[in-house]
Amino acid sequence: MTDQTEQRRYPGNRALHARRRLAILSLGVATYCLGLLLTRAPTLVESLYGSGFGPRVVRFLAVLTGWASFSVGEILVIGYLLFQIRAAWKAAGTVIRRKRSLGNALGSGLLRMARDAGVLVTLFYFLWGFNYSRPPLEEMVGWELPDSVTVEELAGMVEELVQAGNEEYRLIHGTDDAGTPTVLANGRDPTVEKLRAGWVLARRSLGFPDRPEPSGRVKTPLLRPWYEWVGVAGFYFPWTGEPNVRGGIPAVELGKILAHELAHQRGVAPEAEANFWGYVAAALAPDPTSRYSAYLFAQRQLLALLARFDGERAMTLARTRVPGVARDLQDAAEYWGKFRGRGTRIGRAANDAYLRTNRVAGGVRNYGRSTLLFLAYARERGGRIIP
Repeated sequence: MTDQTEQRRYPGNRALHARRRLAILSLGVATYCLGLLLTRAPTLVESLYGSGFGPRVVRFLAVLTGWASFSVGEILVIGYLLFQIRAAWKAAGTVIRRKRSLGNALGSGLLRMARDAGVLVTLFYFLWGFNYSRPPLEEMVGWELPDSVTVEELAGMVEELVQAGNEEYRLIHGTDDAGTPTVLANGRDPTVEKLRAGWVLARRSLGFPDRPEPSGRVKTPLLRPWYEWVGVAGFYFPWTGEPNVRGGIPAVELGKILAHELAHQRGVAPEAEANFWGYVAAALAPDPTSRYSAYLFAQRQLLALLARFDGERAMTLARTRVPGVARDLQDAAEYWGKFRGRGTRIGRAANDAYLRTNRVAGGVRNYGRSTLLFLAYARERGGRIIP
């Protein structure tokens, strides 16, 4: 069938613009390949992007979207999905009424999505994604990650963290057992501001120069049930410069999670490094609830490692937590336990695929690599893990 004949038979057929749309898709592929290539020149990426263009564009985006109390990125995603559903519905209607051929409708839709993918991938890397090509933290600060650890070394760090967690609990509540789970006294926004102050101190403590901080609040996504179902506590939306953390998370977890997403906003791409930076920033924040959250996060990671070598020692140290701390941890465990299931497995698989696509070694297992950074950090400080 010639083009003219098909056009007469299907007057609703649209021009596919295949060459232009595939060119935009190719731009996205080329940008991704550039990111792969730049992993071989991390020092160059750090000087031009990590310490240059990257922070500037994030600060611009944070100003652009920070005024909104809602997640601008989430609204954009919902809007885009609704647009695609509406376009597919309209195309299906024209095909059913035989005003448009099935091949034209499918081809146009697929090419449009290919074009959009090219735009999104290109923007992702230039707005934030090239941070994956920066040098690892241990290289920038001159650490050597440990390849072995002793039980005594681990036990000493855990004991320090347990005692620090107990002290922060007493500072918050004035007792060893308040009888109810810990909550944020003044809400999330004041906590975020104190975490920003902790981030400045964290940069100084690790020998990085000061620079202007991104503004704007940490957003609370609207689709909380969806994020609970897939097991997502927080995420950074690079196209709008917004850290997002869902509502309802126990206070004992929240400080560290907020700090983790703020680390991503500041160009920290690998999950292990965001965990580590989040710990240091929260531990240095002028806020006992944030410090408390940081100490409990680190002690649980190191306790899990200690238990692999000496389970009895790990249990003994865990039992030195004051009753209120034990209650907070039990409350948090029950909270997360409500969301385990098929959705969380799907969310974990999707996150793993995303991380591996962006060259994060080990995928979701990279989160646990922060334990090595804790060990290296403590060794640089004579065995002390508390900043």
